[in-house]
Amino acid sequence: MSAPTEASETLDEQVPRLVVPTPTKIDRTQVVYVRPKISVLEQNVRSPFTAGVKNFPTFEVTPALTKKANERIAQYPENQKRSAVLPLLHEVQHRFGFISPESIEWVAEKLDISPIKVLEVVTFYPGFRQKAPGKFHVRVCRTLSCAMGGSEELMEKLCEITGIDRSQSDGHKDPIAVSPCGTYSVEFAECLASCGTAPVCLVNDDFHEGISADKAEALLSSYTNS
Repeated sequence: MSAPTEASETLDEQVPRLVVPTPTKIDRTQVVYVRPKISVLEQNVRSPFTAGVKNFPTFEVTPALTKKANERIAQYPENQKRSAVLPLLHEVQHRFGFISPESIEWVAEKLDISPIKVLEVVTFYPGFRQKAPGKFHVRVCRTLSCAMGGSEELMEKLCEITGIDRSQSDGHKDPIAVSPCGTYSVEFAECLASCGTAPVCLVNDDFHEGISADKAEALLSSYTNS
């Protein structure tokens, strides 16, 4: 190996030396611990309370639920039972109205997967609810034909009649807004496949066509007065 040249020695002199500071001892008794803010995961798992909870039973693992879940899981190979996550979530929402943190943990345990894997499915599909809707849940189509036919005006009229405030609603993460009494709730939905009869909506599982804003009150009355 050749001896260092004068130029390389000069370059070495120009490069600053790394100085490692001496560690400072900390008196742990003087440290103030601040509780961390709620993580993104916790924000998604926590189901906001709404007045709609009075319309649904509290989540519990009943013999009927366990039997139905086992039937669903048995439809898949043992090493692929995580594929039953959608059927189990549908079963939970059908029985209890929405997907609670407790039900997410239960589904995860039944399928031998982590709760975050179940939460990924819940937050991906807007059809799954993470908070209690009203007794009568109205989904108003907002795609092009219905938007041109007056779905925005229909939504405004529904909120006016029921006293619903949609100002805090999020289009995907938290689309449902519930009335103070817990009887009604609303959300916008994507295409409901009846563009020729716009605007259309669903009340629970009942399909309604040609519901303009001036028909909103009659629509709601047909449920509350029945």
